[in-house]
Amino acid sequence: MNMDFLLWLLLVIVFFAGAIGGLVNALISENVFWGWKKEKVDNRTIWRPGIAGNMLISGIAACISWGLYGPFAASYIIGGAQSDPMQAIGLTLSALVGAVLVGVSGARWLTNEVDKNLLKQAASSAAATKASETKAAKIAIATPFQAMKIAMKK
Repeated sequence: MNMDFLLWLLLVIVFFAGAIGGLVNALISENVFWGWKKEKVDNRTIWRPGIAGNMLISGIAACISWGLYGPFAASYIIGGAQSDPMQAIGLTLSALVGAVLVGVSGARWLTNEVDKNLLKQAASSAAATKASETKAAKIAIATPFQAMKIAMKK
């Protein structure tokens, strides 16, 4: 059996094994509906992943873990080692799935930094205005951007 075919076949198997874990999570976490579901809470929209979302995220997470720590982690998926190790140029499976992990983590870090600044502004604006139970209740369930907008309203 061709090693490239085996690597991709195993990656697909790992994805589906992870997806089964996502299915189990959906069944025990009140996400027993197929597609993504939009929930409205006041002016806020919360996306619930459902079975499909849980299975997709879990499958990807399983592939990342297996790609980083599995038996093919150092295998080239593009290019490869040649007789001279200094000439070995290519992309290993662990580098590819590591890039996915770093991409998700980097985007999450950036989002958190923006949210932190929005929440600082919201807190500052709220502290500078008269106390309002209505505003406080709205801010408690708002996204960081919405919280800032609510706090800044006079």
